[in-house]
Amino acid sequence: MPSSNSLKNVMVMDSNCHSDKQVTRREFLRTGSSIGGLLLLNFWGSGFASSLCDRFSDQGGSEQILRDGGLVFLPDHGTLFVASDFHTRYADFEMWLERTRLVERLRNGDDVYGLIVGDVVDRKPGDIYAEDDGDTRIIERIREIQNNLDEQGERFLYIQGNHENRCVSIYEKLMTDEAMTPSNQQQVVKNLFSGERGSYYQQFNFISRMNDDRYRYLKELPVAVITENGIIGIHAGPSRSLNHPKDIISLNETVVEQILWSRPVEVRKNGYDTNDLSTFLQRMNGSSLLVSGHTPLRYLPEEFIRDNIGEYGGQQIILATSYGFEPAEKSFLVLDLKTAYESTSELRAGEEIRLLEPPLAQSIHAQPLMSFENQELPGRFTAT
Repeated sequence: MPSSNSLKNVMVMDSNCHSDKQVTRREFLRTGSSIGGLLLLNFWGSGFASSLCDRFSDQGGSEQILRDGGLVFLPDHGTLFVASDFHTRYADFEMWLERTRLVERLRNGDDVYGLIVGDVVDRKPGDIYAEDDGDTRIIERIREIQNNLDEQGERFLYIQGNHENRCVSIYEKLMTDEAMTPSNQQQVVKNLFSGERGSYYQQFNFISRMNDDRYRYLKELPVAVITENGIIGIHAGPSRSLNHPKDIISLNETVVEQILWSRPVEVRKNGYDTNDLSTFLQRMNGSSLLVSGHTPLRYLPEEFIRDNIGEYGGQQIILATSYGFEPAEKSFLVLDLKTAYESTSELRAGEEIRLLEPPLAQSIHAQPLMSFENQELPGRFTAT
């Protein structure tokens, strides 16, 4: 059985951060030397792209998806479909693919992108719609799309949520500290779940379904997306510690922890506020709109919810495509990468904001969230 402190550094945050000179978003995206040379986003690791300067014309946007470290860059054209928080609900994931016709459009060479802003993995406590191996099936389906559609497959983006990130960390520690192997994995995980703080670790139950291949895949996922038209996609909320996009590129531990776990001050004591949000967007090269998931909509004050999304500070959309949508309806976003969205009010129901389910099906799936989700975990953020 793991000792009480054998996994303690899974929950330790690095307080280091650094600052850099602020540049405009256009300058940032056009100046490869300022960020150390971008990599072409490629899930098969086929090699380096040429310098970013070579990828941009004097008129602006890149024609390619680019990645540097933890950050992915999208150009100034095309349509972006955004979903969040499937948490093993494979049926909802498939419904999103059907509603967007994403795979068909990618196969046809259409100028579209799909983005899942984290938390595919882990069956949530008390979720009667969770599917036992749904997270495994979703991950394998994503990888199938990415690998089978060649360059178009690169347009299907999946970034880490707090659950992917924590499952990777726990899996690593079990391998190193508990000598976990495929042959003893189930027993090691059982010991962890039944031991001290077992209720905390049970939230990350994907570790019982993870293998080395899935571990490597999740570990290499980016943690944020930035677009030429000023959209930032992350799992949770802004980082107070971020000074420059380089902090995400370099996977600064404190910054990553915050963008994967943070919630508004109205939801959690010591959470971020509207000033933190505005500062974060400005430091992310003058971006104007943050798109995230993570916080169940029922946690938000009623006045923060409209048209089945959460709005915060006029600059953040809190999305719930599957788990955590109550008391609203499941929704996803359809964003035009040529449009500069200056505030959340510019996103309209039936246009940028779409319902996942037809009206007749909505009442069937509604359910309350468990009171467990409101509890603060010892020494760390709530894990939803």
